[in-house]
Amino acid sequence: MKRHHLLATAAMILFTAPALSLAQTPAPAKTVTEKGQMAQQDMTFAEKAAVSDMFEIQAGKLAQDQAKGQSVKQFGSQMVSDHTKTSEAMKAMAQQKSMTLPTKLDSEHQQKLDKLRGLKGDQFDAAYLQGQTDAHQTAVTLFRQQAEDGKDADLRRFAEQTLPTLEQHLRHVRDLRPNVASAGGGAQQSTSFEKMMGKDVYGENGKKLGDVADIILDAQTGKATQVILNRGGVLGIGAKHVALDYNLLRTDGDRVVARQVTEDQVKQMAEFKYDDTTVSLGKRHGGTAAHGTANSLDSAQPRNPQPNQQ
Repeated sequence: MKRHHLLATAAMILFTAPALSLAQTPAPAKTVTEKGQMAQQDMTFAEKAAVSDMFEIQAGKLAQDQAKGQSVKQFGSQMVSDHTKTSEAMKAMAQQKSMTLPTKLDSEHQQKLDKLRGLKGDQFDAAYLQGQTDAHQTAVTLFRQQAEDGKDADLRRFAEQTLPTLEQHLRHVRDLRPNVASAGGGAQQSTSFEKMMGKDVYGENGKKLGDVADIILDAQTGKATQVILNRGGVLGIGAKHVALDYNLLRTDGDRVVARQVTEDQVKQMAEFKYDDTTVSLGKRHGGTAAHGTANSLDSAQPRNPQPNQQ
């Protein structure tokens, strides 16, 4: 009898063991980060968009106070208004999705803002519009990528709806830049452009692009229009000369920096050729032009610089 009881007990344990084992195995847990279940791409987008809005609002307020041109002030005001709206929309979405957004600028944007704070008038206008061009190019790329590849449906829809406004901002600032450059650049040219002669020119990445061999002038006003850049060669032999838009250059201490120009772009530029209508600084001062010939300002014929065409 005792043996039958032991066999019955053993059989019961054998048949119930799998059930006990399954009951004690925890179900697979969903992967959850401390910021919730958002995909990394979505979180990166949200964080960068939040910082972008903060920068645009703060920089726009500086433009309202420190810009010289009324059109720049108005653009700054528009940036404050438009980016305040997108910032509030992003914050509301973040609250719904338990996302934590940055509350202050990162070091890169803070440095840009600090630099703007130290500028006034024409210098502020030029630096602000350059910064806005760069910032909106970056923002358009960011929002376009999110609109196409974002995982979260709400963030993807937000990017799609915001993208046209950012593209309009980029077109607007691109339209403003030539007008501001022509309005503010001429006042400084008569005293500053001559000092560029012979100086090295660098790209924004710090790589040397060449040195200033000559400066092309407008025959009617005497203002600088182009800088002739000397590329390589030994004692002028084998050198190549290319023309850069004068308004793309800025001085940074003792250095001359070319904005929006890379070394690869300079390498691909056609060689600049002087002709008998060219007016340049070298000839006006009785010097030798970098390449070919150039006439003086006293000639009665109207002249315009003619770069070599590809």
